Amino acid sequence: MKKRYQLLSVVIIILLLFSCGKQSYDGRVALMYAFDAEGQLLRSQMSLEDSLFSVGRVFWIGKIANKEVIVVNSDVGMTNAAMTTQLLIDRFKPKQIIFTGICGGIDPENSIGDIVIPELWVTHDYGLYDQEGFSPYPIRVHQPEKEKSDTLMFFPVDVSLLRIAENVKPELKPILDRTPKIKVGGKGTSGSSFIDQVEKREWLKEKLDAQIVDMESAAVVQVAKINGVPILVVRSCSDLAGGSGSSTARDEIGEFFKVAADNSASFVLELLREM
Repeated sequence: MKKRYQLLSVVIIILLLFSCGKQSYDGRVALMYAFDAEGQLLRSQMSLEDSLFSVGRVFWIGKIANKEVIVVNSDVGMTNAAMTTQLLIDRFKPKQIIFTGICGGIDPENSIGDIVIPELWVTHDYGLYDQEGFSPYPIRVHQPEKEKSDTLMFFPVDVSLLRIAENVKPELKPILDRTPKIKVGGKGTSGSSFIDQVEKREWLKEKLDAQIVDMESAAVVQVAKINGVPILVVRSCSDLAGGSGSSTARDEIGEFFKVAADNSASFVLELLREM
């Protein structure tokens, strides 16, 4: 019995020593993206301190623009994005989250290359199909500041980060011989499908008054809000959802993906310097 207690004491001491020596990375700014190319510029500017692997995700830890950050590729789609966001929050407790990447333009005032930073996000394929067609529905959630569940159609980003974004003036690469414009505000929408249909683009504008569409942001904003973590989404239009002229959205994204991704990341780099 005495030897058993001695062995148990040794195990406890080892565990305590391990926990005391374990590095904490809580309270950093988290940077997320869905495609490797969307994160290349950010990671090239990163002073790497550590990397951790968890549930199929690599979390890179270091500094960018003198800010302590944690960088992760969420992978594509609503489910991947929501899973990665919750994992990030549970394990690393970031003080803020910024999602960067490309998007499809919906509002005809937004041209290819323009950067759009919506204040509200909505999931466009959550709802009801009946004899009248499809109707988007609000999502039932439990908000931390309330004692009971609520329903929300639009999920807001952080107002303070939005105000900072209004004053960011990055150097952007031109697309089609024009300098991209920056628009802060309005609505963005996300769903589990890539939109390359004019009719769907017009429906998203009519039903939701959306400026842009992607496949991750609404899920990330929803998870961040429910966890009480400030969130901002920066997107650069790589295509017009449904295409323009004889080009399809798939043609356009193939041509403009890299420059759009780099412009979105360039905005985030300047945003970090202002935070």
